[in-house]
Amino acid sequence: MESRKKRSLNATQILVLGVIIAIFLGAIILKLPISNQEGKNISFTDSLFVSTSCLCVTGLTTVVPVEQFSLFGQVMLMVLIEIGGLGFMSFIALILMLMGKKINLSERVVIKEALNQNNLKGLMTLIKRIFIYTITFETIGALLLMIRFIPIYGIGKGIFYSFFHSISAFCNAGFDIIGANSLIPYQYDVIINIVVMALIIVGGLGFTVWTDIAKSIKLVIKTKSSFKRAWKELSIHTKIVLVTTIVLLIGGTIITFALERNNIGIMKNDTLPQQIMKSAFHSTTLRTAGATTINVSNLTSTTKFISMLFMFIGGSPGSTAGGIKTSTFAIIILMVISFIKGEDKTSAFKRKIPFKTIKRAVALVVISMCIVVISIVLLTITERNNPNIEFMGATYEVFSAFGTVGLTLGVTPILSIPGKILIMILMYIGRVGPITLSFALFSMYNKKKPHTRKYPECDLLVG
Repeated sequence: MESRKKRSLNATQILVLGVIIAIFLGAIILKLPISNQEGKNISFTDSLFVSTSCLCVTGLTTVVPVEQFSLFGQVMLMVLIEIGGLGFMSFIALILMLMGKKINLSERVVIKEALNQNNLKGLMTLIKRIFIYTITFETIGALLLMIRFIPIYGIGKGIFYSFFHSISAFCNAGFDIIGANSLIPYQYDVIINIVVMALIIVGGLGFTVWTDIAKSIKLVIKTKSSFKRAWKELSIHTKIVLVTTIVLLIGGTIITFALERNNIGIMKNDTLPQQIMKSAFHSTTLRTAGATTINVSNLTSTTKFISMLFMFIGGSPGSTAGGIKTSTFAIIILMVISFIKGEDKTSAFKRKIPFKTIKRAVALVVISMCIVVISIVLLTITERNNPNIEFMGATYEVFSAFGTVGLTLGVTPILSIPGKILIMILMYIGRVGPITLSFALFSMYNKKKPHTRKYPECDLLVG
């Protein structure tokens, strides 16, 4: 008999399956009686939905967390959000390091995929920095939120609420334990608005960007050089991420303000500073955060449509955010600009962008758009008998789930079971990444049939 070759899972397959296992474990924990308020049961579908939303740091939920889950359940939500934001493989790596165990090459490869890194060099150092930065940002955020929450909820509850919402904001999760209206009760609280926005932005920049910025700051302090020199020392990736993020944040704020300033259901009766704060918060939460200080159902159709585009872009690579990512969006824009200008090469900050990077960005956008369009069609089919779910609501829900944003037009709680399953799959794809999932699914096929043939070029008409 011929000996059969052992089939081993590659890094992307381990990552994809690992997230699924973590989601089901989280669902089992949230299903336990100890996790729920006395006398309140939760179906496995709903516990699975909430677990998926936590580990995919989305924020969409079929139940009101503060009403459904006990203190233990809320702590579990917080833990799942933290694991989802930073990646379960990062947690496993940290635990192994704390236990003094060495991490072998195969484990490092999986961690590299989870953190969206290009190579294995300095991987363990990066993980240590990630946890140091995360603890620092979340603790500072919690301390600042305590200024507002402790006077309202008391010392014990105020401290817990502060840490929960700091972790949720930093991980771009969108979960809250205030009530059914997110942060709307605090829409005029300057401290809460600024702290939450800052945490969302920092969490959505990406782990690599933090490290790069920290190095530049150290350089400025050590050499007493100018910030102009520090900017030059930043990597092209960091520069693209920072510029794109700032443009999107400011652009989103201006668009929201212009379209909604006369909307009675949003901000018409507010003062100018309050209108700007609401607009800025909405623009920030579209970075895949999910928390909101306005009733998004009252937004104009134009703002809802533009919001979907922003949700589709999302945050930055290697961060707690979802979407196609800011760098992908920037690369596509730069490619279009170079084509219009008649240039053969696409460049950024006097550096050529490799063709394989452009190819990956285009593939990501096309695959993502196909997933979104197909999902919209499927959701309208699964919810066709629900008169409370219109096309705009279904479309908004799909973009929100895929971008792991967590904003909803009131659709999530009234979804049918097939609709909930579809949204869970979308949240999972949005968090793991369409490219990663595609590689995991088709890697075996690619191994069997390597593409070694070369074909002559052909001339096609376009446009």
